[in-house]
Amino acid sequence: MGASLVFVGRIVLGTGFVLAACCTTPVLRSLFLEPDPDVARIHWALRVLLALVAPLTGWLLFAAGQRLVLRGKQHRTPVVESFEHLRGQRYVLYLRPFALDGRMSEPPPEAPGRGWSSPFEMPGHTAEDFLLRQFSSLGAVVAVGQPGERLPPLGARRGYLPLDGWQRPVSALLQGAHIVLMSVAPGPGTEWEFTEALRTVAPERLVLMVACDAGEYDTFRREVAELYDARRRREGGSTWAPFPDLPACPWPSGGKRQYVPPVRAFVVFDRDWRPTLLPFVVSVPWMRHAWTVRRLIRAEMRPLWDWIGDLPERGPGELVSFPPSAAPAPAPVPRQPLLGSVHVHRQSPPRKRRR
Repeated sequence: MGASLVFVGRIVLGTGFVLAACCTTPVLRSLFLEPDPDVARIHWALRVLLALVAPLTGWLLFAAGQRLVLRGKQHRTPVVESFEHLRGQRYVLYLRPFALDGRMSEPPPEAPGRGWSSPFEMPGHTAEDFLLRQFSSLGAVVAVGQPGERLPPLGARRGYLPLDGWQRPVSALLQGAHIVLMSVAPGPGTEWEFTEALRTVAPERLVLMVACDAGEYDTFRREVAELYDARRRREGGSTWAPFPDLPACPWPSGGKRQYVPPVRAFVVFDRDWRPTLLPFVVSVPWMRHAWTVRRLIRAEMRPLWDWIGDLPERGPGELVSFPPSAAPAPAPVPRQPLLGSVHVHRQSPPRKRRR
């Protein structure tokens, strides 16, 4: 199904582009510049309407083709059969609130300057897929999938955990990751993951991504400080570092030439948990081609790469075992992934053998 959707989607996408880009000039010539006598009798308002049909139909087909291609790629996306297989491997852990998946599954926003924009600036990508591709050179990017989702979104490879007892496997994933990318927002799951990262992850390996609005970010800063203090008093021990003072995030003014990606800024830490804010706003020139925006985004991420690019490999003593699930995962709904670390296919009972 995935291969079929990708094949049909590319045909529809190409047809729409040809219809919109190549048929507009002949239609305008036949309707306005060099009309036949029969065409000249048509009212000008109807001719304007007819002239708009071809480009609008083409761009609608182009958008539909993009959707089909993305849907087909979702069908072909592999899942992590077991997080235990990651032990000893180099991987990047992507953590985020599940509510963010819908927004990050959309195509990246268009850069300003529609007159110079190109439909091939972000071809075949979602916002999450394009962003996480920038970190693929550091290792396989993995994430915990949302329970009950029919298809995994494009981007990080998903593995699935049971609804109960997910904290211990996530803690093991945090301790074994080469880099932890955490998209922050209010929510009990994300707030617990951040406090656990402060307890178990080296400061240089934690990167926060601000992909929420100013109110949500301030709420996260306040609630996570309260949760960290409560956990430290309740659980005790000597592994609790002083809570870092998360910086306020300067929100872009939204100028005419500013391209604001879904991620507004990155926050990185030094060895003493002192944070540094790296704004992520791209200024787009008036004239550009299909690769300009991608090149500018990579250039804007250069300070982040200078910060995390030379981190050493994890030593054997830093590797931890992934604990088994506390309870068996429930049986999946048809065509839904199992809420556990292993997929089990439906099998028919064995037939009785006859002599």
